[in-house]
Amino acid sequence: MNSRTISKSLPLLLVVAALVWPSSAMAQDPDALWRAGQQSMQSGDFRGCVDNMQNALRAGGEAYDRWGWLHMVLGVCLGQRGQRDEAISELQTALELISEDSERWSANNSLAQVYVARGNSGDYDRAIAAENEAGKYATSAGQRAVHSKTLGQAYYFKEDWGNAVRHLSDAAAARNTDADVAGKLGRAYMESGDVDQARTWFEKTLTLDRTHVTAITNLGTLYLNEANWSQAVTYLEQAVQRDPQNMGIRNMMGRAYLGASRYGDAIAQLTQVVQSRGSDGNAHYNLGQAHAAAGNDAESISSYSNALRYLADGSTIRADCLYDLGFMYEKVSSYEDALAALEDSASIAEQPKTTEAIERVKERIRRQQAGS
Repeated sequence: MNSRTISKSLPLLLVVAALVWPSSAMAQDPDALWRAGQQSMQSGDFRGCVDNMQNALRAGGEAYDRWGWLHMVLGVCLGQRGQRDEAISELQTALELISEDSERWSANNSLAQVYVARGNSGDYDRAIAAENEAGKYATSAGQRAVHSKTLGQAYYFKEDWGNAVRHLSDAAAARNTDADVAGKLGRAYMESGDVDQARTWFEKTLTLDRTHVTAITNLGTLYLNEANWSQAVTYLEQAVQRDPQNMGIRNMMGRAYLGASRYGDAIAQLTQVVQSRGSDGNAHYNLGQAHAAAGNDAESISSYSNALRYLADGSTIRADCLYDLGFMYEKVSSYEDALAALEDSASIAEQPKTTEAIERVKERIRRQQAGS
């Protein structure tokens, strides 16, 4: 039912209401309520929108309950308020009642966006299905751009990077000032292995929003993976300045400092990480490497030992940590401990360097036992 139909039927509804509604409800004009709700939505007052639309439904009775547009607007405002389960329910109700193409576009697109925001198991597939339905009714360039962005976001959060690139590329072409789209497109390219395109889109993001911390962090990650330590440090320092409580960024910055031979800075950053996230085996391992590079043998052994408490059994990184621990034990002439660590490493991943180290340590033990 559209607003014109409601307006025409309003006098009759009010006569009936006067006969059957209690006095507290008589004071409520459902037509005034939904109009106030619409105005609240347009002004960004989503709580006011929800309150007014729900009151309009209660005051208007069955005629209003069959009005799909009202359920749709209520669903949109509930979604904006973060009441996602209620929003989904209202939008699904709306889709059973509406018939106009423009409303079917809006309801399906809104439903898709709420599914993306909720992000429960299966929600991204539900979002894709709803948005594909919305696309059938997208007629304007603006609607098609929103359609591409919503699909791209659903695939992005689903980590289907190929489809994310395809749809976000379409969205970026139509919305060339949208930093969020550019940043997500860069990440999708990065995860797909296209480093050059990823860098291009992260840099594009920063031309649109110089403070975009995710793009800054991702550029730092690209340079870190390329062992371009100076550039990695430059971007990751900026990222830490903008998000100082993010220990994931500090962990990467510690690795960048280590690569740049700034061992004191690496230790300072990684110590903060392990103090904040004591069960982060990767951070303990990185801290062990920083101490080893700085010549802090005892601290390195301690950090490697802490890392092994949390690194997954049978993982490559555990094998690497055991090898490094064995190397440090050998350095301080603790040969039995060195041999045990190296043999544990070899049991996970046989590598020539590990085999050579085992034979070398065994020879040191033989010499030590022979008193030579």
